[in-house]
Amino acid sequence: MRKMLVFVIIGLFVLVGCEKEVSTTFSKPFIGGTEAIDFNFIEGSPPPEVYDGGSYPFEVTVNVENKGEYDVPKDKITIDLAGFYPPDFSNPPITLSPEEDLEKAYIDSEGNVIPGTITYVTFPGFNFGGSLKANNEYRVRANLCYNYGTIAQADLCVLDDLTKTKDEVCTVNEGKRVDASAAPVQIENLEESISGTDKITFSFEIVHRGSGLVSKLDTSCSDETIDKNKVWVEIDTGLNGLDCSGLSDGTATTGYTTLYGGKRLVRCTQDISAAELQGKDFEKKVNFKVTYDYKEHEEVNVMVKHTT
Repeated sequence: MRKMLVFVIIGLFVLVGCEKEVSTTFSKPFIGGTEAIDFNFIEGSPPPEVYDGGSYPFEVTVNVENKGEYDVPKDKITIDLAGFYPPDFSNPPITLSPEEDLEKAYIDSEGNVIPGTITYVTFPGFNFGGSLKANNEYRVRANLCYNYGTIAQADLCVLDDLTKTKDEVCTVNEGKRVDASAAPVQIENLEESISGTDKITFSFEIVHRGSGLVSKLDTSCSDETIDKNKVWVEIDTGLNGLDCSGLSDGTATTGYTTLYGGKRLVRCTQDISAAELQGKDFEKKVNFKVTYDYKEHEEVNVMVKHTT
């Protein structure tokens, strides 16, 4: 009987622990962090050592995983191999895309973290056909370019009487918590303030937190592009009368902006004088979407040994 009681008590502790864990997970709308597409060379592909004279065919395989929270269609991601002269290796393909879409990681309705797509991209047909006088090491670099995006949200405070100092349901003049998806570019430092009797203002920073290179969407991550560090921004409160500065080539709430030193401040003003908002105090979600091209690379060395 005593053993049975001990087991019951242990079971209760386990259940309580599980409930706490689920509750914590449910409170997060996003996984968060700065990860996006993770990739690396598969061990042994390419092999660390091969031989010249066309006697050692091999292939190069890259493992690709979407660890961020943004879907990437297969036609919006490319892998380019560089660092070597293709004819030396029998002209293998040097530009390929995955054969499947890279779906995002996400938190499901039960609070479970669902991982993103994992796939493999194989470059066949490598074979060093020439004859070397001595062993020589070659570099193989995989340049990954893809479309990516950041989704974020925060709560704005809207009050019928912006002069209220007591008993308000929320506070206007303060920094706001921002929840953002896992991506190398983040939305941070949201500040809301009063901008008149019927207007509120909020500002936020777009910050590059990753180690790759940001460029304008659909520019193929070109090193020659004049659109480096340029991102497309969309801001939506669901209310009429929103106007944002710091954006170009778009509308009052959408457009391009350039990240200087890895960041950019954007300021918006929300008119709350509309009749349907009068006499109401509430919090309202403001949603952000930032999209861009992103480039990263990985390298590996291959030793080609001479046979004669």
